[in-house]
Amino acid sequence: MIFKMLLPFLLFFTLYANEKPWYEAVDVKIEVGIYMPTYGGNVLNVHGKTTFDDDLNYSNTPASYFSLFIRHDRPYTPNIIINYFNMKDNQNSDLNRTIYLADTSFGSSVSTVIKSSVLNVVLYQDLMLKGKYLKLFGKNYYTGDLEFDVGLDTKVVTWDFSIQDLSDLTKEASWIKVEEFIPLPYLGINYYLYNLSAYANISALSFVDAKATSYQAGVDYRVVDGLYLSVGYLYEEFEAVEDLDTITFHTSGYKFSFKYAF
Repeated sequence: MIFKMLLPFLLFFTLYANEKPWYEAVDVKIEVGIYMPTYGGNVLNVHGKTTFDDDLNYSNTPASYFSLFIRHDRPYTPNIIINYFNMKDNQNSDLNRTIYLADTSFGSSVSTVIKSSVLNVVLYQDLMLKGKYLKLFGKNYYTGDLEFDVGLDTKVVTWDFSIQDLSDLTKEASWIKVEEFIPLPYLGINYYLYNLSAYANISALSFVDAKATSYQAGVDYRVVDGLYLSVGYLYEEFEAVEDLDTITFHTSGYKFSFKYAF
């Protein structure tokens, strides 16, 4: 799926291959880190609302986080960001009321499993505003560079939820599965000053039966040439309708990573 989405843009790079070697025209950066989110949300249907935190005891779990950044100096061709994280968690819960999930009632002890992954493929154009030198107290200070990004974030959300009634193990587990492909407008801003850079971006859109919101902000510090340490905050949320259930699920927390520019 990713290859098909990126194929038209890879063809653009091929068309320019005779002008300049690709390794001189393209800057590549990778990010590897850990995402430490708390998560919550609910499942809503005609019988009521079941929450992941209060009813099912979910709170937080770490997740691996990966990103690929591709920038270039070719006109009319977007830059690319690809990021991905996934998580899995399970909880046992002693219910104090009857809940309804996947058109099934549960009124005692249950065991649940959540598997969630989010893939973002961002295609964007950037506008760079170079800074200036200001003279203060007899010294020159550089104000830093600003970059504004506008583009499209194609989000692929995969979310699997299963619930087993522990009071009757002869029953089959019930499940809810969400697979959504959601295109979102993307806006970003970056600030660069010597070895320090800061960033913030947001994507949000709502459809009839699905919507998504994501935003993040953080700071990168260049330790040595090509190597950056990064800390940021990431929020991801989706809402989808599956049969009789409306699922809202969100994660939010800090992200610690390192980035390497080739």
